[in-house]
Amino acid sequence: MEDVPGLTWWRVQSLWLMWGRPSYPSASWSRYALGVALTAAVSAGATWGFFQLDGFGLPVAAEVAMFVVVGALVLAFAVHYRPTRYRWRNPRLPMDDPAGLRVLVAEAAELAGWDRPFPVVRLNAWAKVMVWRGRLRGEVMLGVPLLLGLTREELRVILTRELLLSRTVPRHAIRLLALNSDDVGSAARGEPSPWRPWLRSHAYRMRHDLWKSTAELVGGAEVLERAIRRENLIGQAFVWHLQRYVLRTPTPTFFTDVYRSFQRLLTEDDLLTKIAPGCDAYTVEELDEHELRLVEEIGWKPGRAVDPVAEPALTEVPEETDRRLGRVLMRHYLNERGLRPTAHSLADITDDQWLFYHEDQLDRLRAAARALLGDSHTVTDLVRLAQEGRARELDWWHVKTVCPHPSRAVCVLLPVLQDGLRRQGYTHADHWRQRVLTGPGGDVVDVVELAAEIAGGDMSAKDPDEDARRLAAESLAGGDATGWFERLYAGSAAGEAVVPWDSGGPHPLLVGWTDGRKPESGDPAPRALVVGAGLGDDAEHLTGLGYDTTAFDVSESAVRLARERFPGTAVAFRAADLLDPPAEWRGAFDLVVEVMTVQALPEPLHEQAIARVASFVRPGGTLLVIASGRDEGDPVFPPPWPLTRAEITAFATGGLAVGEIEDLREPGRRRWRATFHKLAI
Repeated sequence: MEDVPGLTWWRVQSLWLMWGRPSYPSASWSRYALGVALTAAVSAGATWGFFQLDGFGLPVAAEVAMFVVVGALVLAFAVHYRPTRYRWRNPRLPMDDPAGLRVLVAEAAELAGWDRPFPVVRLNAWAKVMVWRGRLRGEVMLGVPLLLGLTREELRVILTRELLLSRTVPRHAIRLLALNSDDVGSAARGEPSPWRPWLRSHAYRMRHDLWKSTAELVGGAEVLERAIRRENLIGQAFVWHLQRYVLRTPTPTFFTDVYRSFQRLLTEDDLLTKIAPGCDAYTVEELDEHELRLVEEIGWKPGRAVDPVAEPALTEVPEETDRRLGRVLMRHYLNERGLRPTAHSLADITDDQWLFYHEDQLDRLRAAARALLGDSHTVTDLVRLAQEGRARELDWWHVKTVCPHPSRAVCVLLPVLQDGLRRQGYTHADHWRQRVLTGPGGDVVDVVELAAEIAGGDMSAKDPDEDARRLAAESLAGGDATGWFERLYAGSAAGEAVVPWDSGGPHPLLVGWTDGRKPESGDPAPRALVVGAGLGDDAEHLTGLGYDTTAFDVSESAVRLARERFPGTAVAFRAADLLDPPAEWRGAFDLVVEVMTVQALPEPLHEQAIARVASFVRPGGTLLVIASGRDEGDPVFPPPWPLTRAEITAFATGGLAVGEIEDLREPGRRRWRATFHKLAI
């Protein structure tokens, strides 16, 4: 390979020290040795100075004890900060080698013109093939993920490329390639590297020459392109596998089946085919002009079909190898010492633990939504973001990674659907295909397909009352008058249903009524109760005015969603049944607000519900009722069951007197806003 102008050892070393991440093994050991030497020198200097002052008259035994203590401190430093042995991380390939990997290495070494004795062959935890060319021998490290996804021919191509690189490129130039692959001058460092253009251009030239030479040895650019593309797909798929399954659990834990589970995803779930579109899009969007030009030169074309993993180079991962490399992953990502991690199998994680994981994902997504949309947002808002193609606006880790999902909109909807469906009793039968959930009734849902269907839909085109009517009909047919509320809110949390009365803010008639009616300040603050609070907007509005607010709903999902929408709220959200409320609420509130809750119940229950609402008002208190209206005898298409004037007047019970009843009429809509007052005793 031709020399690269200006690519001197001193220039690469200076770049590495200024902008790189010196974490390669030799630097680790050198920093460690320097740390031990400095610790010993400081300790020895302090001890020598102490004895120069005659030890303040200490006896000989005390002086000896001091020497022992200082020596123990140096030894403790050396033991605690010792680097993990490089060779321990990469177990040597057994000599019997039933998979014939040593034969593949020998064939590739012959192709590449390897000029050393046969290298030591080791297995590696990452999706990489790496070659170290020592003065006498050298080592080849085979990434287990690549062995599980590459055919023998493709692995031979990658091995030839790496062996050729090690043989023909000086070590300091290889380090430049490592610098180029790092995010040099990243945002974490606060400024871009001024050497970036120079670095990129020379890295391109070296790779261009290397890939051209490799293509000539392995049978052409098309053969090389197929192997390199598959290598990249496997690398991205393994990173996704780690993020999706392995790194989502409490520490310190390491898993004993990371690679066997990855193999199942490759062979049984066709993971590479699913992740290929995302990898191709990443290549187009994220690579700079040099990198993109390089892959195009060898014939890369986005969208090309990926062959299934038929005969991989490694068909079975030994259990001990899987266990050992799983521990390597744990130590790498935790970057802590002195841990005594427990070993687990991914297949042993319970449904409750997976639900906790999906709740965590949903919390992260909600945090991103709050940053973008403000504190007042709903699941419907997330669905609209996905449908409008704005998923990338959410500053959320998952939408920035390559994954096997069809679109970023699907990535956003998956946590919503997974959490909502699992709360309804849906579970997965196969730990490695959690996209497929089975419901309590035996129905099967492919969550990714459902998310894609929702993302491609139009929320505005759907009748907002459709879900409520369907669920109400099913619930009433089963003899349950209120159970459909929980199903509706749980379905909305999963993105499967629309809550028709969810407007994303307090009811306008409530806002208009409270305008200019702020409660008198006092200690304690006046108490307010919101009946059928739903997602909590009306309750938050009253709290903002100065009320000590309690809000309840019969749906536990509605209460949970309200708390999630308003983290840190002062509202006391509770799950309770209007038809059987807590006894301590009777006559306990200065203001009771009922917004379209009674009308959501069947007509035979209206009388009982009205009496319960009226009973919450304390002497001197006020009841505000907002409801849809109709004349007596008008047809009803439930739900809801709009209230007649006689039903509105019926709230004047239990000591309540009518204050004002407003009959508000608009084209196609009629509503009541009525106030009632209870005389002070």
